[in-house]
Amino acid sequence: MTGAGCNTPIAVTGIGMVSAQGLSLDESWAGVVAGRDILAPWNVPGPAEKLPVARCPELRRPQDLPAYFWNSLAQTGRLAAIALDQALADAGLPQQEPSPGEPMPLFVGTTACGMDLVEKFAAQYLADSERADLRLLARLEPYALGELLVRRHKLPQSATIFLSTCVASAMALGAACDAILAGHAQIALAGGSDALCQVIVSGFNSLKLIAPDGCRPFDEDRAGMTPGEGSAILVLESLAHAAARGARIRACLSGYSATCDAWHITGPQPDGSHAARAMWQATATAGIDLGQINYINAHGTGTRDNDAMECRAFARLFSSNHRPPVSSTKRWTGHTFGAAGAVEAALCIKALETQTLPPSGPVQKVDAALSLPLAQTARQARLRHVLHCNSAFGGNNTALVISQRPEGPSPEEKS
Repeated sequence: MTGAGCNTPIAVTGIGMVSAQGLSLDESWAGVVAGRDILAPWNVPGPAEKLPVARCPELRRPQDLPAYFWNSLAQTGRLAAIALDQALADAGLPQQEPSPGEPMPLFVGTTACGMDLVEKFAAQYLADSERADLRLLARLEPYALGELLVRRHKLPQSATIFLSTCVASAMALGAACDAILAGHAQIALAGGSDALCQVIVSGFNSLKLIAPDGCRPFDEDRAGMTPGEGSAILVLESLAHAAARGARIRACLSGYSATCDAWHITGPQPDGSHAARAMWQATATAGIDLGQINYINAHGTGTRDNDAMECRAFARLFSSNHRPPVSSTKRWTGHTFGAAGAVEAALCIKALETQTLPPSGPVQKVDAALSLPLAQTARQARLRHVLHCNSAFGGNNTALVISQRPEGPSPEEKS
């Protein structure tokens, strides 16, 4: 969203979401606002067995998918299938060929892909190599997630997959906006999906980054993150396209930016300068200044380094006379990795719709380095523009400005 795309908001007309808090956006939002703790032990034998994770409730199989096929899917695919169903229904679009005769690109972020099935194959192979089911390896490749959604919904284009770990779905949202602004499409689908697996849980445990009592973002004595799973997919349209079909506009993606500091493969640049630049550029492309941001939804993993970096980034940008509240919702959903950007963007849209600040996780003592007020409980607030941030391995940073629908018709709608 740069150049000609500056100050050209993209309408969000549909949202689908599955999280550890529930099987829909409304269920998830209710759990987040209530501060409902759903963490439970990983319960997979090994060093991480007792560590808490945020696991989704049992999923309901869509009626059009036979049980044998549903059971063959990786959990990442199942989560995305349900989220996309909800998003299309919410946007008032049909499930099959939702936009016949016109481009409708799909952009999806993920990390785990089909790793849960690969782990199942590995267990079978170790038990009896002759009986291990090779078909379990078929859904490992990232393209399998996009292929599932494209074929099932008869989308006219192949999917673009983002594998940039914890910023993947935020980048997917930005790419969808750019496709619309560039005139390649008037409507697009974007989001992310990730499921818990041993590679993720054991990997982060080996880095000593999982909190034994659940994450506490921006707590002075924070001990790490909480792995989670979930999916969120959004229907995005130009304002003119949404108006022409009479769609309800839930909110707008009005600004986006991505930066990369390439500081370290797993650690963020400590001074937060590149994260701050992403935030500033996102507000600039939205055509607003930092003083108009009413709330910040932080990446807020609860790890020592990430939270410290974000604190420094906020301090670089927000002066003492404008201190918007900040919170991280990862205690309630877990860190959903490739899905985090879309999951948290969906929660930001609910915040705008309900004029409610979502609460951060339980904090015993707020880190003194956090220069902004931490929203520790849900409360009403006047929200017009919210800033949503994500960071990832490799020094990647993203920022999204999510806004209420512009008042009055846009120039596109007038024409």
